[in-house]
Amino acid sequence: MQRRALFGLATAALARPAFAAGFPDRPVRLVVPFAPGGGTDLMARAVAQGMSAFFGQQVIIDNRSGGNGTIGTQFVAQARPDGYTGLIATGSELSLKPLLEANLPYDADRDFASVVLLGITPVVIAVHPSLPITDIAGLLAYARAQPRGIDVANPGSGGSMHVASALLALRTGIAIQHVPYRGAAPAVADTVAGNVKIVASGLPPVLAQARQGRLRIIAVTTPRRSPAIPDVPTLEEGGITGFDMSNAVGIVVPRGSPAEAIARLNAAANAALKEPEVRKIFLDNGAEPLGSTVEEHTAFVRREREHYREWIRLTGITMD
Repeated sequence: MQRRALFGLATAALARPAFAAGFPDRPVRLVVPFAPGGGTDLMARAVAQGMSAFFGQQVIIDNRSGGNGTIGTQFVAQARPDGYTGLIATGSELSLKPLLEANLPYDADRDFASVVLLGITPVVIAVHPSLPITDIAGLLAYARAQPRGIDVANPGSGGSMHVASALLALRTGIAIQHVPYRGAAPAVADTVAGNVKIVASGLPPVLAQARQGRLRIIAVTTPRRSPAIPDVPTLEEGGITGFDMSNAVGIVVPRGSPAEAIARLNAAANAALKEPEVRKIFLDNGAEPLGSTVEEHTAFVRREREHYREWIRLTGITMD
C-alpha cells in the first residue's frame, strides 16, 4: 500500500487553532476496543499522554474489548457526538469488518467522522523458541510436515492478522488453523506460554517478548524491513510475493461531533506525535508515527478498504 509515501506530519494541523478555545473543558475519553497491552493500546496511551499535555486536560484511555473490536466500536458509535468520546480505530474496525459482517452493529461510514491517522505497525509472524524454525522457509517445511497444518494465534476473527494468515496459506499452499483471541496481548501471551506455537500480530506486543527471547520473529509482512527489527526479513525476501500487510491506527469520533472539536483533537494528536517522548514510545515498539489531516485520514480509510476487498476476494475469508 506504500502508506509511508502517502503520509507525513501535516504541518497545517500542527498549530493550535484559535477557535473552539473552550474545548475540552473536561476529560476526553478515547476508547481502545481491545485488551490492554496490545499494539493499539500502546500507541493510544502514548498519544493520550501527549494530547493531555496539549489540552491541559486529561485524555483517558478506556479499554472495552470483545467481539474483536466490535463492542468498543459500537459503544463509541452510540456515544454523544460532542467530541468528548473518541475511538482508537484500526483498519479492522473501519475497513475490513464492514466487508465481512453483514449484521455489524455500526456503520463505519455513517456513524464515524475521521480525526487523524496516528501510525502504522507491520504485521509479523513469530514462533515459540521451542520450535526449530528460524525463517519462513523453516515455517513452511514445518507446516507441510504436520498432518493438519499449523495453528496460528491472532487477535481475533476478521482482523487484519486473520487476513494475513489466510493470505499466507493462499500464497504457499500450507494449511493454517485460525486461533482467534480477544486482542493481540492475550494471543501473544498464550504463544509465549507455549499453548499455541505460532502467532500473527502487529509488531508492538511481540517486540518486547522477542527481545527477552520468549518469541522468535521470523518475518514481517510489509515490502520493507522494519527499522525496529532490521535483521528480520520480509516475506518477499523469503520468496512469498504479494504481501503488504500493516496495522493502521487512527482516531475517529461519532459523526455529528462539532467540527471545532474535531479540529482541536486533530491538532492535539498531531502535536503529540511530534513530541520526542511519544515518538520514542512508537519507534521503540516497532510503530511508525505519522499524523495527518482529517481529510487524509478519511481518504486513507477508503483506500485501505479497497485493498481489503481484494484480499477477501482472493482468500475467500469469512467470519466462520
